[in-house]
Amino acid sequence: MGTVLDALAMKILSNLGDLIQDEVVMTLRVKKDIKMLKNNLEHFCAVREDAEALAMGNTVTESWWKEMRDVMFDVDDVIDLFMVHSKNPSQLPRLSYTEIDLLKQAIRMAGGSYDVWKSDVWNELLQTPFETGLNALILVTTRNRNILEQMHARYTHKVNKMNSTDGLELLMKRSFRPDEQTNDGFWDVGRQIVQNCDGLPLAIKVIAGVLSAKRTIVEWESIRDSEWFTHGLPEDVTGPLYLSYRHLPPQLKQCFIWCALLPPNFEIKRDSVAYWWVAEGFVRKEHNYAVYQIAEDYYHELIRRNLLQPKPEYVDKGISTMHDLLRSLGQHLTSDHSLFMDAESKEILPKLRRLGISGAVQNIPAIEKQKFMRSLLIYNNKNFKSLNEYTFRNIEHIRVLFLSGTGILSIPQSIGNLVLLRLLDLSFTDISILPESIGNLISLEYLSLLGCHKLNSLPSTLMRLSNISFLQLDQTAIDHVPKGIEKFQKLYNLRGVFESGTGFKLGELQELGLRCTIGMSRTRCQTNDVGRIQQVYEMLVPSPSLVYIFLIGFPGVMFPEWLRSEPEQKLPNLAHMHLDECISCSQLPPAGQMPELQVLQIRAADAIVTIGAEILGKGVISASAFFPKLELLHIIDMRNLEYWSLNMGNLFENMEAMSQQLVLMPSLKRLLLLDCPKLNALPEDLQRINSLKRIHIEGVHMLQEIVSIPSVVWLKIKNNRSLRKISNLSGLQDLFAQDCPELDQADSLIALKRLYMVDCLNAQPFWKCLPKDQGLLIHIATPGADGRDIFPDESLYN
Repeated sequence: MGTVLDALAMKILSNLGDLIQDEVVMTLRVKKDIKMLKNNLEHFCAVREDAEALAMGNTVTESWWKEMRDVMFDVDDVIDLFMVHSKNPSQLPRLSYTEIDLLKQAIRMAGGSYDVWKSDVWNELLQTPFETGLNALILVTTRNRNILEQMHARYTHKVNKMNSTDGLELLMKRSFRPDEQTNDGFWDVGRQIVQNCDGLPLAIKVIAGVLSAKRTIVEWESIRDSEWFTHGLPEDVTGPLYLSYRHLPPQLKQCFIWCALLPPNFEIKRDSVAYWWVAEGFVRKEHNYAVYQIAEDYYHELIRRNLLQPKPEYVDKGISTMHDLLRSLGQHLTSDHSLFMDAESKEILPKLRRLGISGAVQNIPAIEKQKFMRSLLIYNNKNFKSLNEYTFRNIEHIRVLFLSGTGILSIPQSIGNLVLLRLLDLSFTDISILPESIGNLISLEYLSLLGCHKLNSLPSTLMRLSNISFLQLDQTAIDHVPKGIEKFQKLYNLRGVFESGTGFKLGELQELGLRCTIGMSRTRCQTNDVGRIQQVYEMLVPSPSLVYIFLIGFPGVMFPEWLRSEPEQKLPNLAHMHLDECISCSQLPPAGQMPELQVLQIRAADAIVTIGAEILGKGVISASAFFPKLELLHIIDMRNLEYWSLNMGNLFENMEAMSQQLVLMPSLKRLLLLDCPKLNALPEDLQRINSLKRIHIEGVHMLQEIVSIPSVVWLKIKNNRSLRKISNLSGLQDLFAQDCPELDQADSLIALKRLYMVDCLNAQPFWKCLPKDQGLLIHIATPGADGRDIFPDESLYN
């Protein structure tokens, strides 16, 4: 409601100054009107916060908000059209006087009031999924007691609210860094704030997100004394949730409520949502920062405020989800202009601005009737099978068109009418051709064709799209791109690189200045082309600001020089490195001294037999640690790997003195070893890594024992045929073992609290080796899983 108005007003204000001097405005004689609109909007921004608070409980004020919002949406559309057409004067006649009048209507609206009331509609989040379960125990979690009654639940466990002591500890932990000092005043005010949260952990966390930006007791007292209970909220949405939303900056409010348009438990990918927000105009450019970097900062700020929940397996927080109560809040705040349709939705509003449609919806509404829509997102819905010419002629104000996984087979020529379209995602559809009119999408910045397996060519008009910053061509039948890709000077993220005699040369990529991610998919080549491709990769010297690199299917016998020789100098900002299916490289790059590397994945490097000191780097000059920021290490599908060592001794002349002074992987949290059948031992130096908490070992058939890694608290072992012994893991609390037939010995597992063993033939002698007096919780099933992973979800243990 107020969020939309506030953000739109600020966006329009930032454009109006430039627009006043524009030739289009002079021609259409609306300069005076625009100046008046600008003045009124500045006044509106000054009183916005108080008016928004009044609107939550006042029918007349709320109605004014809604009417004002509709006009502001239209004004934003007109201004965007002005700005697009001013760059293309030949399209000026398309502007109608009706659109011009919208500017004057907005001015009148700034002082008007209207008596319009629309009843609120509350849709249940849950429905009965099934009547009975055969041969199974079904665990249902719900806040709706009626659900349990409908399912004839045999046992009901009511989760107690968090007590005040634990609540205060959670609040303070989330509000301050571990190394920050706090005085008693913060604890006293925090105790009172926790009482207002009524023992709800989610409420405490989101309020802590607000408090984390407040560093004085006066500011904390201001939060404590705020209005905690707001009329008109959905039943399960508590006042603290809305309070945390109210304290967001305007641009973050828009980003937050936009996420409510996504399906429940949807994996929100940072790279994608940043482009969505930019396409909608939520992100304000600041100084010399790339707008996509600013959008990513917004994403991380929502995580810091506990409004998005990062998935624990992604150390960079690149994927997150939204709690269903926060999603309900977002949907409530936008219920009069945005809708997410699921199987239970019965009707849609006549003037939607944003529409999301789940894969469960059988009857797709008439899209062409939504003439004012700005975002259309249809998720994996095969019932959506066609787009006609009429559709795109009517939704010409759309900015975001997301049709991933739908049943469409073709795109009509009329898509060229969408001159405001900034994001187009056609991934995983069966389209076989793109229309030539796609070259008319002069505002397009994001184009994803990922997984369009039937698409084998791109129209030459694609090269007109000079604003393209994201282009994804992976997993298509495309083997060349029209010449001229070097003209994409704004290209920020390229995924899928091809070369043929009729397309561009890979050398042209040197002119692009890719700054964020280079995704290199397996190049289509014959054996005699390997040398030529190696040469091309040598030419692809990335920018020093590169953060991610995915090297997939590289056919050369050695990694490019910029990766194998002092990469810490050439790629000082690299945080993620994935080396997948580099089957001919016999030695890994010396990544150990890369200062920012957080994630390293090595997969399917068939030529590698040993991993030794070469990965740590060639000698040490100034570094005090090897892999100083590495948090995740994944070694996967290494079928010929036999030996792995982290011994630093042979890097120095004075072996003892130097190796003891250096720290090895001081930030490593998780190690994954998967399908390395010939590896016979873990490196002895793992015991030096005090930060290593989780290890997952699966398909390492020659490994016979896991010993002396005192820092590990969580260990999962699966399908390791020769593993017999686990010992001297003094910090281990959770052990999950499956399909390890020889495992029968345990020693010095003094901290173990939970043991799961499935399909382990010697489970009984193994657990009998454990102390009987440490309150151990044991779960044993044999036989039973047939190779399926039946352990509790790992995220439960974060």
